[in-house]
Amino acid sequence: MTKNAVTIIIVALGLLGCSSAEQETPTQAIQEIIKLYEIRNFDALIRTRYAEISKTTNEQQVASLITRFTTRFGDEATLSQAIETYKAALQITPEISEAGQVATFQLDQGFIKLSRMSDGKWGFHL
Repeated sequence: MTKNAVTIIIVALGLLGCSSAEQETPTQAIQEIIKLYEIRNFDALIRTRYAEISKTTNEQQVASLITRFTTRFGDEATLSQAIETYKAALQITPEISEAGQVATFQLDQGFIKLSRMSDGKWGFHL
């Protein structure tokens, strides 16, 4: 019985350490962000990938951000440009800060900066 209990504990500890968010790379985050833009799911984009979502104090502020994104990227040209910019980042190895909390993708036309969020995922800034 003791051997089974030890096995269960080891398996449980292994599963706890294998969270996909903890293992996510900045490049994987960019891929997920692109998917959300492509399907125009700005609700999920803001709620799961906006690095400063924790600074919102109520649902009205979150809804306002979602509305801003829906309006801004409702224009096909603007949406396509955003998607292409993120796709360009996929070709670049990001610079990771010393503390491992910020990833910067330096592009020809600027940069994309992602920050590690409290849930372990990487999120963008406005």
